[in-house]
Amino acid sequence: MFSMRILVMMTLAVCMATFGACGPRGQGSKPPDPKGGVVDGGVGGPTDPSPDDDVPNVPFAMFGGGPRHLNRAQVEGPATEPESTAVFTTGARVFSSPVIGPDGSVYVGSVDGTFNALRRDGSLRWSYVCGKPIFSTAAVSLSGTVYVGCDDKTLIAFTTDGTVRWTYRMKQDVDSSPVIGKNGVVYVGGDGLHAVSSNGTRRFLAHLNGHVNASPAVRLDGIVVVGSHDRRVYAMEPDGTTVWAFGTGGRVEGSVAALNDNNVVFGSKDGFMYRLAPKGGLRWKYDAGGALLGGVAVSTDEKTVYAASMSGAVIAVDAVKGVELWKSLTGGAVRGTPVLGTGGRLYVGSRDHHLYAMDAKTGEVVWRKDMGAQIDSSPALASGKRMVIGTDDGTVHFLSEKQ
Repeated sequence: MFSMRILVMMTLAVCMATFGACGPRGQGSKPPDPKGGVVDGGVGGPTDPSPDDDVPNVPFAMFGGGPRHLNRAQVEGPATEPESTAVFTTGARVFSSPVIGPDGSVYVGSVDGTFNALRRDGSLRWSYVCGKPIFSTAAVSLSGTVYVGCDDKTLIAFTTDGTVRWTYRMKQDVDSSPVIGKNGVVYVGGDGLHAVSSNGTRRFLAHLNGHVNASPAVRLDGIVVVGSHDRRVYAMEPDGTTVWAFGTGGRVEGSVAALNDNNVVFGSKDGFMYRLAPKGGLRWKYDAGGALLGGVAVSTDEKTVYAASMSGAVIAVDAVKGVELWKSLTGGAVRGTPVLGTGGRLYVGSRDHHLYAMDAKTGEVVWRKDMGAQIDSSPALASGKRMVIGTDDGTVHFLSEKQ
């Protein structure tokens, strides 16, 4: 008992000496609660009285690159096999995808329960300990507010220096990736679809007959579309009113891509890719030959959509007709979402330990890089033909085209 007390005292001393404190600012364990408890569906901690003025950051600052989840970057990725410029190591699998904030900071969570803000050289700016695994991909507003979900059933909002602005509690794990819609409203799944104001207060909660780990998408007309474990996709007005629901043969865990005409395209665990009209009618469905658990990438002209399956195939489909254009096989299951760069290349990681670049028109493998571990994360592309991606050995990789 005596030796255990000494160990605890030494641990606290190290924590204080290293971080200055063991609270949520920097390397915290839980957000502060000066008002006496985290409220279910409410604010735990100081409420920011500012209006809902946060707007989505245009670069890759949330899952899918924006609220429509087109998974289409505005920069060119590496044309040749990239070299590693830096790595950051966490204590467990990095399932979530990195995002890049307005100031160039990289934000990424880990199954070890840490949420990390990194510099472009891979060094740590700050880290927050959630205490439970993080599968959620963060969303960063143009003003710099960072939102991420945690499996301790909370959505957390941070300032850029790692200070907790507020926490919002649900009744199930928040493994969905938040998206920032109009007027700064944050939409995120959990025990249904939650709409949360930028000050941390609930706008609505829509129960969808099952857990929601998909990231909601926001159409150009403001309709929010999200999949559920009850095998349906739901469309809702900004006030939470259900517009329509469409049933599939399996869970819908990946995000919906919202097109210019307010059609949506998505994959299901039943192995089919679907395109729905604005009012929820089926335009086409395509048999991908394996479960589709990730999102969909969309070409600039919106004539081609791309997805990847747990059978290991990366697929291009005619967005108008729903017919296959090409299929390229990797050596393992693909859980993540392909990302399209401006150079006409598609980037995707596989559980065969390789990161692939494929010609978006033909599916030909341009290059592949052995990352040393399975990949479930999706890459974030940055200027200068750079990219960041996580791997299942707990590593965040910073890559750049060889000069």
